[in-house]
Amino acid sequence: MHNGKLIVFLLIIWAWILPFSAQSEEFTPLVNIATLSNGKEILQLLDNKDIDSKIKLKKLNQYICADQFQKSPYYAFAYFRILHDIEISRGQPEKAKQAIESMLSIGKELQQTWLEAEAYMWLATFGAKEGNFDKGLNLVERAISLSKSVQFHHLTARAYNTKAALYYFQDQYYVALEFYLSALEIFLTEPEDPYVSKVLSNISIIYLDLEEWDKAWESNYDALRHLEKYGGSNEQHTAFNNNAAFILEQLGRVEESKPYLVNAQKYSELTGNIRIKLNTLLSWTHYYISMGQYPQAIKSANQCLNRSEVEGYPVIYSDCNRLLAKGLHYSGQNEEAIEVLRLSEALYKNQDSHANLADVYAVYSLAFEALGEFKTALKYQRLANSEDKALLFDRRAKMVFNLGEKYKDKFRQQQLALLEAENALQTARLAEQGIREKLMFFLILVGGFLIFVLVKKRYWLESHNKSLQDSNDELYKQSHIDSLTGLYNRRYFLDYLTQLTQLSQTQSSRSCIAIVDIDHFKAVNDTYGHDMGDEVLVQISRILHANIRDSDLVVRWGGEEFVILLCWPQKNSIVNTEEVLAKFERIRLAVCNTPIVMDKLSIALTVSIGVSQPLDTKELSLEWHSSLEYADKALYQAKGAGRDCVIMAKN
Repeated sequence: MHNGKLIVFLLIIWAWILPFSAQSEEFTPLVNIATLSNGKEILQLLDNKDIDSKIKLKKLNQYICADQFQKSPYYAFAYFRILHDIEISRGQPEKAKQAIESMLSIGKELQQTWLEAEAYMWLATFGAKEGNFDKGLNLVERAISLSKSVQFHHLTARAYNTKAALYYFQDQYYVALEFYLSALEIFLTEPEDPYVSKVLSNISIIYLDLEEWDKAWESNYDALRHLEKYGGSNEQHTAFNNNAAFILEQLGRVEESKPYLVNAQKYSELTGNIRIKLNTLLSWTHYYISMGQYPQAIKSANQCLNRSEVEGYPVIYSDCNRLLAKGLHYSGQNEEAIEVLRLSEALYKNQDSHANLADVYAVYSLAFEALGEFKTALKYQRLANSEDKALLFDRRAKMVFNLGEKYKDKFRQQQLALLEAENALQTARLAEQGIREKLMFFLILVGGFLIFVLVKKRYWLESHNKSLQDSNDELYKQSHIDSLTGLYNRRYFLDYLTQLTQLSQTQSSRSCIAIVDIDHFKAVNDTYGHDMGDEVLVQISRILHANIRDSDLVVRWGGEEFVILLCWPQKNSIVNTEEVLAKFERIRLAVCNTPIVMDKLSIALTVSIGVSQPLDTKELSLEWHSSLEYADKALYQAKGAGRDCVIMAKN
């Protein structure tokens, strides 16, 4: 009788536990691959990034045949992931992409959601490499949605990492940092995961682009420490050591960089990858120039030129050529340097590389100055300044990235929490051992079930709450930020007016609204296509944003129209119509004087601007419809007056 009750009791507990277990248990294909007849060998091949590509391909075809990967999703996952890595190391991105497309096809045929998600994530990386960021974001969103539905958490984290990269390539660094952090949180559940160091290195790359050298050094140093503790590929060792050497050079500590370069060279040779070896050779050339060892720099640059030309790496060839010119100039061979610079200039113009063009023009200036041709030197210095200006971030972006310390602190806290968790786990194991010695098996079993149920239930609730919070945050962004231009949209504008109304209760200020309309925008779409039309909207939005103050707001209103809200604290200045018109005239000229460039196409555009009369902020925030209507009438007058002008409404 008692035994029957016990069985019923255990069955009830098991039925209660099962739903939570099913909802929260993480899926990973690696566990299933390990159970295959040659699973151990396949996993080793999947994990080894440094083996020669020919040997790797031969082993792959020995371990997995076509009949296996067409019928089994686990064989398909391993086969096409390994084939992708082989083609990438060979410098064959199109073949690598075809491998992932085959994975997707088999995933759909076998109705394996997790395999489709894996394929979408990798296809999104090709969107980034090809510059098709919208397509990449669509693919990675599908990967995230599908991976979450099957509890494939590691894939979700990798997809976050890819999504961050897509935003990074579009200069949306704050959003990129958010998704890198989301990826890091998942990867840190397994501290030895090699993706931890990858994400840390990606964060350091953001700081490199921002020229935040101290923060870049900290992130890259953490990535190297993780690599030393848990291991990683030779390619990772090479990249992180090269980054360390470059950052030290920028910090003025170039003499400390040599050990990192020695390590980078050692690991690059082990990879067998030509591109990685060439990047290391470039790093050495940088080092020789920084140390004043110009003959060695020239020799290194020439080696880099010859190998990159033979192997077919045009971007690296351009960089080698630019560094050769620097070495020639600093060694006093200025006429030879100028000849080399002419080729560098042509190469970088073809690649549309503004940062490198700025460096080329700066070296031109130094070379002509050394030859006594000061007028020509001044010309190239101005060109260098112009290219540099195109790369500057506005003050608001700089301020946002000071928040990066928040992410670093959070990572440190996570590391500390992991150590505490490890200690707690060890303590729990010791306690469990003591209990086993003192209590009967029946009590331990029942107690274990109850604890298991509570932990699983709590974990599910926390996971569910976090998922809801992530969804809410993402919905807020999608509903308040224009997906094309990255500017705030009309909905945010209305929210902002509510905040402005509250602020005006305590602070006296003046404000005005303006509508900016791109002239002849339909003609751009009709003549050059909608891709050029989208690029016009993106580049003009950047110009408008760069020409307003932190206290102002620019939003995309719809179509080719933008709305700008200007605010002035009344206690600091008296705003008159002349000042307002002058401000918008500067904005108009900024658009007029900045050609819109896409690929090899460059077009000049103008805008018409209608401006409302300055009003007390409280009055404007309550009667903004009227101000917007006045601005719209003024815009209509500007269009009628021939466009490309600013007109203020007469309220």
